[in-house]
Amino acid sequence: MRNITPVIALGLALLAGPAVRADTIDVSSTTFLTVGEQTRGGRAGETPELVTVAPLYEILNIAARGITNPIANDLQLVISTWGSYELSDPRWDNGTSSDVTGDVVTGYLSGRLLGDALTLRLGRAHVMTGVARMIQLDGGEAIVALPFGIRLSGYAGVPVSQRFSSRSGVRSWNPVAGDLAYGGRAAWYLAIPGYSGRGLDVGASANFVEDGGDPVRQEVGADFRLQPFAKVLTFSGFAGFSLYDERFSEGNLAVSWAAMPRLHVTADWRYTAPDLLLSRSSILSVFSDEDRNDFGGGVRYELTKELELGADYHLAIEPGEDGDYYGHIAEGSLEWGRGATRAGGEVFFLDNEDNGYFGGRVFGRQDFGRFFATADVLAHLFRDQINGEDYSLTGTLSAGAKLAKGFSAVVAGRAGMTPFLEQTYDVMAKLVYNQSYSIREVR
Repeated sequence: MRNITPVIALGLALLAGPAVRADTIDVSSTTFLTVGEQTRGGRAGETPELVTVAPLYEILNIAARGITNPIANDLQLVISTWGSYELSDPRWDNGTSSDVTGDVVTGYLSGRLLGDALTLRLGRAHVMTGVARMIQLDGGEAIVALPFGIRLSGYAGVPVSQRFSSRSGVRSWNPVAGDLAYGGRAAWYLAIPGYSGRGLDVGASANFVEDGGDPVRQEVGADFRLQPFAKVLTFSGFAGFSLYDERFSEGNLAVSWAAMPRLHVTADWRYTAPDLLLSRSSILSVFSDEDRNDFGGGVRYELTKELELGADYHLAIEPGEDGDYYGHIAEGSLEWGRGATRAGGEVFFLDNEDNGYFGGRVFGRQDFGRFFATADVLAHLFRDQINGEDYSLTGTLSAGAKLAKGFSAVVAGRAGMTPFLEQTYDVMAKLVYNQSYSIREVR
């Protein structure tokens, strides 16, 4: 934690004193062991070797909120980290040759200053500002709330690399890898009287990432959200433009309408240029499609309090060998629940230039007081064979129990037949701890 620890330590040092106290501390710990098969080798003309892998994981999340201090309001300390140990053969996708690995997903301090007009966040976090697209940074972000609904935000830092490895764009898995990232968003919000949430929010944003002085990403964007009638009707849109490539990287428009209390309808359009969503130093950008358009929508209807139907369809237009290829994506769902019982089914269809499939899924869950059991079966029938196989079939069974004092345990097993393995299985055992601690100082 070479980049996170100094920031947190500095923040705690500034706030240290007898008055420092967190009103609420949320702790979540998940320990699980997965045992399954993984292939080795598999070059042309050779039969791949099957080995057993058994990674043991520990995921820890801690959030201290409402830390009493003389400097900032709503001071929060958030840490999310994980580690793993290979009990058997190391996984090929482990990202390291060591049996022990781990990472810090999030670790930051945040608080509000100047009468809550300024919000500061320091450490490792995802930036959700405009065209930043959830970029993960070691750095800081500032948000300023001004009169007349004006809101300004800015951020700067270093893009995160996996497993504390090199931040070089050539080696990092981060799609915006580099050694410097900065940007921000300017927004204006107009509240419409009547209901909470009604109003218009428009913004413009920018995001720049560099790697050794070379451009990784240079984007500007615009977005809006309009909610004229409480939560009944919402319009939203976004557009991103690459300054370096001089073309649009992404665009979308969406409408969400609660036509009746039991009926919810959506319609949307999305344009993407997949090669511009990757790092310019990534070789994968060369093999990505130049653009893609998706048009469609969906509907969900509550037939009764126990039964709900859903349907979704999108027309996908992407470059083909002889002009544009018109593909189709469709889904349908049926969900039923009564008391401690839940069950449902899904059907789905995909057609694109490379391949396509029909698929289906059935699932169910039954609670028995502190215990529960679930079953899930997933099947695909491919339009064109994959490795000589026409279908894929997997099934999962799981059972769990709520234990004492915030603990719960789950055991799950999965088996199936896929185009990549004639027979495959894995077993997982998981122990989870979730608890909130409220601490109040009585004077």
